[in-house]
Parts: sequence; structure tokens; C-alpha cells
Amino acid sequence: MQAIPLQPTLIKLLVAIGALLITPHIGELKPSFITIGFALLAWRLLTLRFPKALPNKWLLLPLAIGLVFFVSKTFGMSLGRDASSSLLIVLMGLKLLESKSARDAQAVIYMSFFMLITPFLFDQRIELAFYALGVFFMLLFALVINTTQTNTLKNIPLLRLSSIVLLQSIPLMLVFFLLFPRMIGPLWAMPNSSSAVSGISDSINPGQVSNLALSDKTAFRVLFNGPAPAQKDLYWRGPVFWETDGRSWSLTPPRKAAFEQASPIPKSPSDYQYTLMMEPHQQFWLYALDVPINAPNKARLTHDHQLILKKKLRRNIAFQMTSSTQAHLKQLSNDDRQRALKLPDNLDPRIDKLVKNWSQNATTNRDMINKALTFYNQEFFYTLKPPSLHKNPVAEFLFETKRGFCGHFATSFATLMRVANIPARLVGGYQGGVFNKVGGFYNIRQADAHVWVEVWLKKTGWTRIDPTAAISPDRIEHSIDASLQRVNGDVNFLITPPDGLRKWAQQLTWMIHSIDYYWQNSVLAYGPEKQLDFLSKFGIMDWGDMVLWLATLSGLILLISICAMLLFKKETLDPVQKSYLELCIKLAKKAGERQKHETTTDYFNRAIQHYPEKAETLKTLQLLYLKTRYGEGSEQHFIKKVANFSLR
Repeated sequence: MQAIPLQPTLIKLLVAIGALLITPHIGELKPSFITIGFALLAWRLLTLRFPKALPNKWLLLPLAIGLVFFVSKTFGMSLGRDASSSLLIVLMGLKLLESKSARDAQAVIYMSFFMLITPFLFDQRIELAFYALGVFFMLLFALVINTTQTNTLKNIPLLRLSSIVLLQSIPLMLVFFLLFPRMIGPLWAMPNSSSAVSGISDSINPGQVSNLALSDKTAFRVLFNGPAPAQKDLYWRGPVFWETDGRSWSLTPPRKAAFEQASPIPKSPSDYQYTLMMEPHQQFWLYALDVPINAPNKARLTHDHQLILKKKLRRNIAFQMTSSTQAHLKQLSNDDRQRALKLPDNLDPRIDKLVKNWSQNATTNRDMINKALTFYNQEFFYTLKPPSLHKNPVAEFLFETKRGFCGHFATSFATLMRVANIPARLVGGYQGGVFNKVGGFYNIRQADAHVWVEVWLKKTGWTRIDPTAAISPDRIEHSIDASLQRVNGDVNFLITPPDGLRKWAQQLTWMIHSIDYYWQNSVLAYGPEKQLDFLSKFGIMDWGDMVLWLATLSGLILLISICAMLLFKKETLDPVQKSYLELCIKLAKKAGERQKHETTTDYFNRAIQHYPEKAETLKTLQLLYLKTRYGEGSEQHFIKKVANFSLR
């Protein structure tokens, strides 16, 4: 059987689709593979103008081997997302370059459907989902064009057909989304430990947090079930740091006893209930409004009220939480007291001397705290670009540079407290957040990253002391404006409401963030826990039920689609055939109806016998009709002749 040739129009459409499939990978994959992909597409496009440029198999074979070897040489034996996506780009370009028939085009289209998934391995934003939906429609259209062998893209009926197929697939997609059993892991993305690591890490040094202030990237979002706390009370508690070597503070993974000694705080009417949507940060800890009174699902509470996940957070998950801003943690064992008073070996003697001077006029621990805060308030400056610190960063900051960010103030303040024999520890997390008036939720960004100190006082237990507030009260009352933040520049806060274009830009940003929030909460966070929780409301309790309902509903939708197709199916005629049948109706007044077994020639001959005065016209119409069916006659000419034909 002779192969059906590939239509030039379809080649142009497939090249355009190929370019759209490669574009989202710009910036994600190595530039060499992006360049190769576009070069292969351009080559195929040039062959439409210069057919001799189409490579034969003796050129394609070594080219394919060479490019596959290049992929293998670049990524080794890795089958990760970079290697597989790069290989698919190369294979798609080669297959399109090799395609000469409709069958080859069909293979390219199916490969493109598969390649359409690969951008979601890198990014899962809703904008990309809409982009992919547009490309998906173009692939459906290409499939219809290839099947019908149409050589034009300006075909409204085929566009309508592609739209109907897309609309028909939506119910089936929804059924699969809701019922297909979820696996633990990201919805689309592949685990990649080298990416998405951001925010607070497992160690704190004085200059670390200032780097995050330049990032407007979302850390998590919070939707309160009722009124929210005041901005100054929005402390989002994360890891708690006890150990320091004088240069940095490090997080010690909690032991079994830390969980056993945890004591939940009694519930109170003043507690805050909220939903916290975490971005994957590849860490074990979870953030919560300070202080969480219990642990949500998938997390455990330690005795210092850290929320620890059983596994690193690698996907978007929504947590239902309850916190209290009034509660105090009062646990202090002997071991914890020793940990909270331990000083680094390289403590500078100037620090000890400074604390001794304060102690001469201080009678209580509260007096010592106030003296330290007054010390900061009189001589220090809050800046994102503090001078570099070297071997003894705390002493250099306290007595030489005196310029720093929250990390500088918190680490030095905790050291001063320990020297004063006051138990102290660092808490890493975020402070504040930007309230989205469109979506009604708080967006906590990396720019809101913060470190503060907890000291243990006899009356109040572990008490939060934020030395940054003594230097820069605006930092606590307002979030940092990351859009205006510049390296070496002054710290800008979201104090004055924007006006003019900035106000419109803010409204647009809030709207985009709102859409993204509900996209993540409804789609990306629809993991195994949320799926089971949702389906249990309908009596679907396990995977067996899901598979049963999935098969039943899928079969039902297919059955309804087939029945609807048969019920509303109508015979469609091409314009020439429609005109021919209209002519037969006119001639039937004297010649009688055309019989089903009667050929066109026989019927025209019979009609000529009944309309001899129209013999020449009928012979012309017969000839024109047969040419349109079996030759290269003009369809419009025949249709126009029939329209003008009259028996009067």
C-alpha cells in the first residue's frame, strides 16, 4: 500500500508545536539541547522550500547516533528529568526530520503528547497549565488535520471538531483526577534534591538571613478561619537552635525523648485556627504561628515546640493548625538548662567584660535584658549589607562593625544572655507576611525570614525577645518590600500604600497570587491524604473502592459519549453532492426521482428525454459534476451552474 504523503501545512503546524514544546524548557535545560531542538525544527521547515535538503537515512542514522551519544555523554546513565527531557527534544526533532508520510506525522503527534508533560517536571504554575492546554488543543487539531488529509488550517469545521473532542475529554479528565489513586510524592515533579532548597536552613550564621530579604518567593500561605493576629504578633516558628560554636548556630535533630517530653498546650477560645499551605522546602520541619498547641497530621511536636515531619517536605501540602499567641512554654530540664547556657570555647573576653559591667547595676534577669536592648538601640544600625565578619563574628559585630540584620542581633543577643547566665536559644522562622485582600490570605515570603531569641525567665518560662525590634520597629510592624530591595541599598518596608500604577500592579499581583493559591490548594496539594479525606465523604475508603469507581464512571462516560454520538449523528454532505441532490429534486418533476441503483449518467440521460429543451445545459452539468468527482473540475463552478439552473 502506498503511503499517504505528508501535507506541507501539517509540517508547518508540527514545527510550530515543536517550538512551543521546547520553549518552556529554556532556562531549565542546557542551552545546547535547546539549540539542537530549534535547529532540527528549522531544518525541517527549510525542506519545504528546498526539498533536496531533506536528509536520507544514511545521514539521519549517524546524526541520531551522534545526538543520542551526546545526551548520554552529558548526563551519563542518569534517567532524571533533565536527561529524559533533553532526549525527548532531540528525538522529536529527528522524527520530524525523518517524517515523510501521514503515518510518520501520527508518530510525531503522539510523541508530542508525551513531551507535553515534561515541563511540569520543572514547574507547576497555573500559567504553565493554561499554556499546556493550548498546546494540547493544537495537537488535537494536528491529529484531525492528519486524519482528514486537509491541506489548510483555515477550516472552521475541523477546529469545531477539535474543540468538541477537547470538551468531551474534560469529564473523563476530572474523573481520573479525583479517583486515580495518588502516590506519595509531587503531583508531577520528580524529586530533585538540588532544587527548591530555600529559606531557613539547619544552621544560622549572622549574615545568612539577609540574603533571603532580596527574594519575593513564597515560603507558605496562611488562611485564618477567623480574625487574624496583629502584624506584630505574626511570628512563624520553625527550627529551634540550641548549639553554637561561636561562628554559627546549628540544629540538632530531635531525639526520641524530645517527642516523649512534648506537652500540648490546653486549648483556649483565644486560639487561632488556620490552614497553612507549605511550599516544598526539602526540610523536615514545619512552620506554625508561635506557638503551636498541637501537631497536625503527618507531624510531631517536640518539647521545645518544633513541628517535625516524618519525611522531608517535597510537595505542596495543606495543614490544619491551631496556635496560641498567649501561651508560654515553661519546660526547662537540667539537660536543657546546660544546653541553653553553654558558651563557645572562643568567647571574646570583651563580651564577658561588657556583661559584668551591666550586672553591677542589674538586680534581675529582666534588668539584664533591658540593658542589652538599650545597648543595641543606642549604637547599632539595621542594614541588609553589613560588613563582613571573620573569626569571632559576635565580638566583631558587638564592638567593631555594629551593623547587621536580624541574624546578627539574634545570635549576639543569645550569646550575651548566656554569658549573663540566662538560658537562651535561637528560633528560626518568618515574621509578618503580606495580606492578600483579593484572596483573604497571608503570603509569607522568603523576604519575611527572621530569627529571634527565647530566654528562660522564672515567672514566664521561655519568653520571646526580638532584639531586631529594638533597632528597627518597622521590621516587626511591616514586611520588607522585596520589589524595592537592592544590594547595598537601604531596607525598604511595605509602609506606604502604593498609588497610581503601583497600586494597579499590586492588585494584579494579589489576583495572580490568589489564583495560584487556589490552584495549589485544590490541585497540587491533592495528595493521597487529601484525596482519601475528600473521597471518604462519598463512602470511598481505600484504593479498591477508587479503582472500582474509576472503572465504573469511566465506562459510564464512554457509554454516554457513544450513545450521544449515535443519537445525534447526521449525514454530512459535501457542497457538490448537496447541489447535485438539489438538481435531482428539480428534475424529478418530470423525470421522476433518481433511483438508488441509477448512475449519474443514466439519470441525466433520462432527464434529457423529459427536458429536451435543456439538453445542452444538462450535458454540461453532467460533465462538470463528473469532473468534480473523478477529475479536477471546479466545485464552485458546478455549484454556481446548479444555482442558476431553472426549468421555467
